[in-house]
Amino acid sequence: MFIDASLHLSKEYELKADEIAEIVCTVPPGQVKRNFEPEHVKYSPANGYAAISSIPYMVAAALVEGRLTLKEVTDEKVRDPQILALARKVKWHVDRSYRDYQNAAVEIRLKDGRSCKREQTDAIGSPEIPAPRELVESKFRANAEYGMVSKHANRIIEVVSGLENSADINELTGLLRRST
Repeated sequence: MFIDASLHLSKEYELKADEIAEIVCTVPPGQVKRNFEPEHVKYSPANGYAAISSIPYMVAAALVEGRLTLKEVTDEKVRDPQILALARKVKWHVDRSYRDYQNAAVEIRLKDGRSCKREQTDAIGSPEIPAPRELVESKFRANAEYGMVSKHANRIIEVVSGLENSADINELTGLLRRST
């Protein structure tokens, strides 16, 4: 939800990473240890796998790149100096009124003194906020481009879209098998 909120703010206010002075993530009590500590790991992940569980890195990567796909969590990308510099600007604040993991807020404070904030109670893609088909397809294409399925991505989307009217999944499994 921090990533969704950050990307939303970035688009709404046309933010640039170099304009950002600080990013404050408001979290429920139980999220600090999992997503923000230990600081030496979360603010400078050793590899892509470690980056996935680092809110500072993921928020910074999303804001720098304007998206968050598999390309942003490679072992090479986690050494990007612009992303790491922005990740160090991500702070956290515990709000005890947040009772579950479906509450989050992001405030982005700019160097010129302005700030913008977004609170999210549900993640995009949750039952409460279903992801639009276009978003799911674009995320699939972006991740497929990085992976082995890129040459079959459009056909995989077509086949998956028709699955409920099909008794045969052989074409889909064949496409996936050829893509790995």
